[in-house]
Amino acid sequence: MSKFMLKNNFGLTMVSAVLFTLILAACSAQEVEVTRVVEEVVEQEVEVTRIVEQEVEVEVPVEVEVEVTRIVEALVEEATPEPEEAAAEEEEAAEGPPPFDPPTEVIAEGLRSPRQLFYAADGTLFIAEAGTAGDSAVVADPETTISTGLTSQITAVSPDGEQSVVLPALPSTNRGNDDTGYRGAQALYVTDDSYWIGVGEGPGSLFGLTLFYNVYEVDRETWRIKNIIDTAQAATEAGQPDGDAINSDPTDITVGADGTVYIADAGCNCLWSWTAEGGLAPFHLWDIDDNPVPTGVSVGPDDSIYVSFLSGFPFEAEGTRIEQYSAGGELLQTYEGLTMATDVLVSADGTIYAVEFAAGLGDSGFIPDSGRVVMVAEDGVTPVMEGLRMPYGLAQAPDGSLVVSVVSAFDPSGGGMVIAVE
Repeated sequence: MSKFMLKNNFGLTMVSAVLFTLILAACSAQEVEVTRVVEEVVEQEVEVTRIVEQEVEVEVPVEVEVEVTRIVEALVEEATPEPEEAAAEEEEAAEGPPPFDPPTEVIAEGLRSPRQLFYAADGTLFIAEAGTAGDSAVVADPETTISTGLTSQITAVSPDGEQSVVLPALPSTNRGNDDTGYRGAQALYVTDDSYWIGVGEGPGSLFGLTLFYNVYEVDRETWRIKNIIDTAQAATEAGQPDGDAINSDPTDITVGADGTVYIADAGCNCLWSWTAEGGLAPFHLWDIDDNPVPTGVSVGPDDSIYVSFLSGFPFEAEGTRIEQYSAGGELLQTYEGLTMATDVLVSADGTIYAVEFAAGLGDSGFIPDSGRVVMVAEDGVTPVMEGLRMPYGLAQAPDGSLVVSVVSAFDPSGGGMVIAVE
C-alpha cells in the first residue's frame, strides 16, 4: 500500500474522485489525439499534487494506481496512428479536398478561379479567371508577403466546344502570406471589339497596386487598354465604404439597352454607372452600417436594374437579398431570403436567377459543397441546382440554357469548371 499524508477522510473521497475522473477522461480519449490524453493526465497529476499538499492521511491501494496506469498506456497506444496512417493523413491534408465531381455536363475545365461568365450572340462563352497568384513576392509590410503572378486570364469556349485562352497574362494575387483567396480578373462583359474587365481588389496594404481595383476596356485584337474606369479613385473621392476603409472591388459588369455600363463594386458598397460622354457616376451607394456587399448586376427586359448582395461576416443564412431599381435609380422591390449571393441574372422572360456561394460558415470555413443556383420571386427562393462547390457566375446561352462557374475560389490546383445548370 502506498500512503499519502492526509488530514481527514475528505482526502480519501477526493483521491477516489481524481482516479475515477482519470479513468473517465482516458476512456473518452479514444477518438482524440495523444496530446489530449497527455493533457488530461497532467491535469489530474496537478489535482493529486494539490490534495497531497493538504497533508491529509489516507491509503490508496496500489492495484488502483496500477489499473489507472494500464488504461492510460493502452489508450495512448490506441490513439497513436501507425506511421503509414500518419503519412496518409498528412498527404491528404496537403492535397486538400477531393476534386469536385460535377453533377452535369462540363462546359470548360482546368480553370483557375473562374468567376463571371458572358455569352456572346454567336454562342461563344467567355470566362474571367482570377488566377492563382504566382511565384513573385511583394512585401506589403514587415509581417505580410503577397504572392503575385500573371495567372489571371480570359478563356473562351467556342460554340463547338473548343476551349482556348483569348487574353492571357493578367495580374493575379493573393491576400498575403499564401492565402488562397485569389484576386484578379473577375467581372466581364464582351462586345464585338472589346473585353470589359473588372480586376478585383488587391491586398489592402497595396491599395494603389497597378491594374487592381479598376475596370478596363481592352481591345480584343491588339490587347491594348482602350479605357480605364477608375473605380478606386471614385471610391476614394466618395469616401466609400467610409473614410477610414476606402476600397474598390468591381465584381460584375453589364450594359443597358442605352449603352450605359453598370458596375457592381463589392469593396465600396457601390453600384456605378458609366457612359462615354458622362464618365463614371454613382448609381447607388450603400451605407457601411448596412454593408450589403453588392456582387452581381443584371438588366431586366423592362430595363430595370437588379443587384445581388453577398452580405458581410458572419454570412447569416437567408440574410441577404436582391434589389430591383428603375433606370432612374428608384428602388422598386427587394427580394429577401438569399444566402451569400454572388451573381444575379434576369432572363428575357423576366425570371430572376441567382447564385449562392455557400450556405454559410461552418467550423472550418465555408460549408463544403453547399452552393446552389436558385430562382427568386416575390414568394421566395426556389432551388434549381444544389450541392455545388463555391459557385460564382451565371450566364445564359442564346438557346436559353444556363451555365455556372464552380470551384471559383480557394483552389490552387486549377480545378475550376463551368458546368451546365439542369
